[in-house]
Amino acid sequence: MRIKSILTITLVLLGVGLSLAQPNPRQLKTDALKYFEKAKFPEALNLLLKYQRLKPTDDEVKPKIGICLYHTNNTAEARKYLLYVANTAKKVDPAIPYFIARSYHADLDYTNAIKYYKTFLRQTKPGTEMRAAVKDDIRRCARAIRLSQGEEVAVVENLGEKVNSIYDDFAPVLSPNYDSKIYFSSTRKNAGGLRNEAGLEEPLYGFYRSDMYSSVVVNGEWTATTPFNSLLNSPLHDVILDFNPTGSVMYFFKGNDIYSGDILIDSFNKTQQSLFPDQFVGPAVARKGDRDLHFFNDTILLFASYREGGYGGADLYVSTFTQGRWTQAKNLGPTINGPYDERTPFLARDGRTLYFSSNHTGSVGGLDVFKARYDDKTTSWSEPVNMGLPINSAGDDAFFRLSKDGLKAFFSSSRKEGMGARDLYVAYFKGYQSEQRQASIPIAFHFVPEFKRRQAEGSLVITTPAVPQASSGIDTNVPTFSESEITEYDFEALYFGTDDNVLTLNNVRELNRVARLMVQYPQLKLQLTSNYDGSNPAEFDLFFSIKRAEKAARYLIENGVDPKQLFVKGCGSQYPVVKAMTENGPNTLGMKYNRRIDLDFFEVEGLPINVRVKGPEVQARIQDSRGRYYYQSTRGLSYKVQVAAIRQNYSSDIIMSYPDGQVELMPEETIYRYSVGLYSTYEAAAALRKELESLGLTDAFIVPYVNGLRISRNDLPGYSKAYPDLVNFMVNTEGR
Repeated sequence: MRIKSILTITLVLLGVGLSLAQPNPRQLKTDALKYFEKAKFPEALNLLLKYQRLKPTDDEVKPKIGICLYHTNNTAEARKYLLYVANTAKKVDPAIPYFIARSYHADLDYTNAIKYYKTFLRQTKPGTEMRAAVKDDIRRCARAIRLSQGEEVAVVENLGEKVNSIYDDFAPVLSPNYDSKIYFSSTRKNAGGLRNEAGLEEPLYGFYRSDMYSSVVVNGEWTATTPFNSLLNSPLHDVILDFNPTGSVMYFFKGNDIYSGDILIDSFNKTQQSLFPDQFVGPAVARKGDRDLHFFNDTILLFASYREGGYGGADLYVSTFTQGRWTQAKNLGPTINGPYDERTPFLARDGRTLYFSSNHTGSVGGLDVFKARYDDKTTSWSEPVNMGLPINSAGDDAFFRLSKDGLKAFFSSSRKEGMGARDLYVAYFKGYQSEQRQASIPIAFHFVPEFKRRQAEGSLVITTPAVPQASSGIDTNVPTFSESEITEYDFEALYFGTDDNVLTLNNVRELNRVARLMVQYPQLKLQLTSNYDGSNPAEFDLFFSIKRAEKAARYLIENGVDPKQLFVKGCGSQYPVVKAMTENGPNTLGMKYNRRIDLDFFEVEGLPINVRVKGPEVQARIQDSRGRYYYQSTRGLSYKVQVAAIRQNYSSDIIMSYPDGQVELMPEETIYRYSVGLYSTYEAAAALRKELESLGLTDAFIVPYVNGLRISRNDLPGYSKAYPDLVNFMVNTEGR
């Protein structure tokens, strides 16, 4: 009896529990609508879907489900509900075609987006709120269609799930000292407290305040993020802004909410971080609506502000550090600023190229990244240019920052394919962004009194860093210097071992010396020619060799050398200077000296310097004649036939079958140029080209070289007197 009673009670209790667990449809709908009205779309969507399963015929909730799906980035599913409502409802709320248009816009279907934006306009009366914004969206879609027909400037990738989260990840800042390290801010759960819109704690449906994080690249992949320590991350909003050039000082924001707080300065050193960091004393004040601070070399401050006196929305302002203080902020003017929002400024290393984000009608979505250039002569900005697709999207794209090497940029975006509100992305450019070279004169937008005074006196010559010009070979106006005025420079070739480590301690020491010389004399050119010992697979021999020289070139660029001063060449294992085998077996010196990057300097004429490069010293009995052949064949005028220009390895039978194959790279580009043959006359090169054309390489063409350096067509006339055979080349290749 006792067991039966317990069983009965248990069943009764289970029945009660089951009864209580059954959701009340009316209550579900009521709660869902409350969340919807408060724009709590994830919570509203969860309840609406539960309600729909219980009441599938209630069409009243379908438009709200569609809108919730749109706001949670499920745009394709959102359209199913919204199009159903648009096609079945007797009276369609204008919000329906608007959100249909927005969903198409987010999915980059600009044609259908325009169609439904226009439907919205037809269904609303003139003067209705949102009409002006929708007309802007139509213009953005039309611009996106035009931009999509052009060539994309970069390849864009999400930094991945180890860096990004379902929360808001934004404000990337690159480490000044490590190319593979990034800092950013995020609202993911850490030290930041959980708050509601009023800033009060709300453990259930609030949001986290932002904290600061870092991530590094290890073995080609971004690692899991690391939060800053508790001295920097707090229960308040903590947002990283910038570093000084050495990375020893960090600027960051801390406040109760993102619209108010303080701009702080602290030593970025684990042993020196203070509980009470210094407050920034300058023209930017967060509590007055100033934000997005960017410090350029601790000399120029750019920021966005909603302060009065602007052109509307957020404007960009500039201040300079002069005589121990920051000057009063000055608006960048109507070319940059307008009635919309201009945000997140970034100044390239040349001090003249400005990147920023704006949502004006020249954008394709919300905030788009734009680029403008400051003209020293006119002291004005160029018209901003949209960076185009895929850098910009239908979402907000902002916090754009170039890497030091000018080959990529990091930014945040709310585009649909992201993992959360905003994600961090990297853009890999198809060519080097030349504005990342060092400027010869630190620009201060002509606001620094000393700059203006010297300019007025005529003691300051303003020059944009020039592209080095090739020597004519016949310059009769080369200045002469006495022996006491000439500085001697002796360099060594760069050797790398079995681990392919180009940046050894000795090589870095040598590259640092080279960088200092080339920064001092920007007219100098340097060709880095990489050789190998034949241990690569034959089809990858050339490509592997140039990648080593490319690594050395990147190091020079990172240390201030203009990429246009550099030429990179890979010759594989074709021209060893040491025999790989001797009568006694394998020659260890062959491995040591054939794995080498040679340095060749050009445009030394007219400079008070002598430059010598020491190669390997090898006994005559173990010398390999092929190395001597290459040197002798490339002195003076020579010709090769280019057979391919691609972005990766070229393993064609052509490059394997013909002698003297090589690959070249201009560091400001990403195109590898493959060529074969090595001839002293145009006639001999033309015969090879004709043969290659008969094999189907109709695009093959002849390239002239002087002392092993490729010569552009514009420079040919200057060389033709010293090398008369160039006349044959110029006559026979006119227009090619």
